[in-house]
Amino acid sequence: MLSRQLDSINTIIEQAPNMPSFVKTIEMQKGYVDVLHQHCWHQLIFPLQGLLQTEADGALFLVPHTTALFVPAGVIHESVAITDTCFIGVYLNPMYGRDYGAMIKPVAMSAFLRELVLTLRKQCAFNTPINVEPMVQAPILRLLEVLYDQINSARGQTFKLLIPKDRRLKLIFEHLTQTPALDFSLVKWGERVGASERTLSRLFVREFGSSFVLWRQHLRLIYSLSLLATDLSIQNVAHQIGYQNDSSYIKAFKERFGMTPQRFRLGDHGIQSCYDL
Repeated sequence: MLSRQLDSINTIIEQAPNMPSFVKTIEMQKGYVDVLHQHCWHQLIFPLQGLLQTEADGALFLVPHTTALFVPAGVIHESVAITDTCFIGVYLNPMYGRDYGAMIKPVAMSAFLRELVLTLRKQCAFNTPINVEPMVQAPILRLLEVLYDQINSARGQTFKLLIPKDRRLKLIFEHLTQTPALDFSLVKWGERVGASERTLSRLFVREFGSSFVLWRQHLRLIYSLSLLATDLSIQNVAHQIGYQNDSSYIKAFKERFGMTPQRFRLGDHGIQSCYDL
């Protein structure tokens, strides 16, 4: 189903050269890989829920629901769904509007930008008629002018990556994204994946410049961002990702993101732009 949806995107682009934009909502199951591809239109990727990791131009980007990723036309990219993910793809015809440039860019998703994207989804749904009259285009073009300003003025967010390359670390990653509260020691993980504690320690340092414990904490905190978009209490979120109490979770969250989970939940997504493990 997803392959057919993705194929239809380029089909719409080919058949609709006079459309300034169209928007499509796509669901990806955990673990799905949207293999290397490109579009001749720009794309803004925005997860409504879940978590994507996208590779483009030799760089890797972690895209939670607090961030959008702008991918210029012609840039080859590949995305992996770290969790069950639903994302909005905003496709922008380069023939209309301003020059976005050729650089891929993470964009902090403010409350205003989120509402703008949702408004564009209503105006430019993928089933919009192919032949768009100029009178219909005008309000869409005005919205795209605002979108341009938002993309170019928004502060980017760069999250540390989560997905390992080594087969044994990937097994640990798969288990922890399924059950973040798992509290196995590296010795026990070694028994499960067929490697010594020392080997796994070296692999985490090589791939992430981090210890296993710090990497796991980072994974849990990133995972919690999507849980904070639900009705779960802060205490329940903490327990689901492996913290014994909410105070420990709040402290770790604040140290990592520069704000409390409650402040984040209330809509302040101005998370600090870069994090070290």
